Amino acid sequence: MTVYWIMLLLSAGLGIPLCGLCERKESRTVLLYCVLSGAALTLISALRFGVGYDYNLYAGWFYDLNFVDFDGLRGGRQEIGLFYPLKLLNIFTSDYAAAFPLISLLIYPPLMTYIYRHSDDPWISVTAFLGMGLFFNSINFMRQFLAAVICAFAFEYAVKGCKMRYLLLILFASVFHRSALFLLPCFIFAYIGWNMMTLAVTAVLSAGAYVFSEQLLGLVTRFVYSDYNIESGRDMVNGLPIAYTVMYGVLFLAAFALRDRMNGEKRSINMIIWCCFAAFFFELIGSRYAAVSRLALLFFIPAVCLGAPKIFAAVYDMAGKRKKGAGIAAILAAALVLSGNYALLLNRNYNGAVPYKTIFERTEVK
Repeated sequence: MTVYWIMLLLSAGLGIPLCGLCERKESRTVLLYCVLSGAALTLISALRFGVGYDYNLYAGWFYDLNFVDFDGLRGGRQEIGLFYPLKLLNIFTSDYAAAFPLISLLIYPPLMTYIYRHSDDPWISVTAFLGMGLFFNSINFMRQFLAAVICAFAFEYAVKGCKMRYLLLILFASVFHRSALFLLPCFIFAYIGWNMMTLAVTAVLSAGAYVFSEQLLGLVTRFVYSDYNIESGRDMVNGLPIAYTVMYGVLFLAAFALRDRMNGEKRSINMIIWCCFAAFFFELIGSRYAAVSRLALLFFIPAVCLGAPKIFAAVYDMAGKRKKGAGIAAILAAALVLSGNYALLLNRNYNGAVPYKTIFERTEVK
């Protein structure tokens, strides 16, 4: 677990002096922080060995590419977006360990580019990305996380009103994971504001979806993802711990409560809060049917990487205005909560992240 705690400590320890506590510093130091963070995330992900529940699955897929040509990729069940670059790599090496540096390069530099361009305070984004377990998601659901990064850029085009660019990016994301197609209608989120009426309607609909989730999923899986058997599929008959629902529920309620105190353009705030809500909603249904929670992953990046800095800044500003020193107390409280959440995720071995081992610890079978 040591490497994970070092990552979390450095994300804040380097971030505050380079990025500023609550006000973004000049571009050069922020850029340096994002480059260093991207390099660290890429390196830790690239050098891992057997870390993440899907590690062996991806290693097996890479090995199978030895027996498939480029034309054969189109006939498989999996989306081809990731398999084309992996097949190119496979021309030069058959060692599955080479696949993970390539996948890491496809995920983390674009992610840090997104954070650099759109986050109010990148160090908070990176710290929240770690503390809320998104890094652990990224080393497990790799194809879907790559799609989620692309969808995060698409949401920014929705905020700007660029419908065609939004559509094209969502379609591009679906080449890596077809679940991205569920986001096609989410363009409208930028135009639907949040108030008490919106909260009441979404609460009623969410409760209804939870109560009748079995019937709704039965209807959906009849036409989409028909290989998911709601009666016997492992990821359908089992649910995830409710703690994950609570985690994103708190994030959503904080974003909703502070919506009028957040800095930023109205459409952007709308989109962030809707992403927070969607993350909470799909985690809620995922507490009954684990497979559904994977849709939440598509909303995690805007919710956490953009939402957390805005929430943090709003709380810091409110506390500082009420009492001298209260802003620092708010920072310490946030650090305590985030660290506690991180510890719980590590203790639960969230997404198979523990123990962390590097490829240099691999022993070859003779």
